[in-house]
Amino acid sequence: MCERPRPGKPAVLPPFPASETSRQIPPSATDCNYFYLADDLSPAPLRRQQYVFDVSTLSETEELVGAELRLFRRAPHGRPPPAAPLHVQLSACLSPRPLDSRALDPRAAPSAGWEVFDVRQALREQRPWKRLCLELRASAARGPRRWLDLRGLGFARRPRPPQERALLVVFTRARRRSLLGELRAELGAAPPPPPAARRPPARRQRRTAFASRHGKRHGKKARLRCSKKPLHVNFKELGWDDWIIAPLEYEAHHCEGVCDFPLRSHLEPTNHAIIQTLMNSMDPGSTPPSCCVPTKLTPISILYIDAGNNVVYKQYEDMVVESCGCR
Repeated sequence: MCERPRPGKPAVLPPFPASETSRQIPPSATDCNYFYLADDLSPAPLRRQQYVFDVSTLSETEELVGAELRLFRRAPHGRPPPAAPLHVQLSACLSPRPLDSRALDPRAAPSAGWEVFDVRQALREQRPWKRLCLELRASAARGPRRWLDLRGLGFARRPRPPQERALLVVFTRARRRSLLGELRAELGAAPPPPPAARRPPARRQRRTAFASRHGKRHGKKARLRCSKKPLHVNFKELGWDDWIIAPLEYEAHHCEGVCDFPLRSHLEPTNHAIIQTLMNSMDPGSTPPSCCVPTKLTPISILYIDAGNNVVYKQYEDMVVESCGCR
């Protein structure tokens, strides 16, 4: 999916396909932010494991909907699992109050898999968002509390492939946004390309990136009444595939055609557009015709890498033309 990561900043993708991302987002959330953690190479016994995430890229204007810490528990190797059920507890660092806990029977669940902990309360108490520190501990479910070595339970952070690293997932709901903000941030963070690799002039690039499905421009004969026309957007041809993961292309459509009198009802003209079109038909030199513009637009969701090298899944409004009319 990510064919060209930004040089010096290797991109890490969520541990599930992008096609399944929307299924895991709460209905009230519009955005999904992923924060990854580096591995811990320490061979020492591990009875308190800390996970520290830099969450400073989260916007203070966004409403927090949910937050999860996802830990991949490997099947223990080289040592028998504990005989008694365990109690696994997650808390904020330096706080005795647990955020989430659960019983774990290593004998009943010896295989590897993801453990998901609810950490929304910890993020709510961390505003302004800078750094989130979480701590994992495990003890026997019965008897005197004694913290166990997490390495024997499959929670060690020794070198793992990217898809098994600890992951903080933050669900937010944002106000209406423009793609220009992310675009400016990416262009400001990315180094300029070398002279030999510079892209063609903007006018030529616009033709290749926003070509119609048939690869032809609409000539004078094609300028019929106002209607929706093809507009295929390819982010790779725009040079945005170093930060946009998915989709790499989509159908945006555009509006084209004339608004002449009498206006058709399916174009949903405003009263002003009707009067303006009538005046134009009587005296074209006195009044310009009304314009063929989108009357209904729908959003798309984009999975991308932000300036902090975090994977973000956001919904952007008004990205696809569904219908056109005269205004």
